[in-house]
Amino acid sequence: MDGTARAEARAQLTAALARVGTGDRTALRQVYDQTAPKLFGICLRISQNREAAEDILQDVYFKVWNRASRYDPARASPITWLCLIARATAIDYAR
Repeated sequence: MDGTARAEARAQLTAALARVGTGDRTALRQVYDQTAPKLFGICLRISQNREAAEDILQDVYFKVWNRASRYDPARASPITWLCLIARATAIDYAR
């Protein structure tokens, strides 16, 4: 993926998160479709259990749904923000 494509993907994800923050379920599906494989990988790597990783991932998107209105693109890229939520959720689960 070249720089232009990456920038466009980032812009689309940022816009989708903004729409999720307003309660747009279609936008949540878009965020899920774009990010689930990466976030699942994080959950699986930390939990070391496929079933647990699936449960953790579900919790991640529940948190995204509830916190998307607080996402600030000036502070972090959308994928960084999502990865931090996934990582923290998986670590909490592992404890």
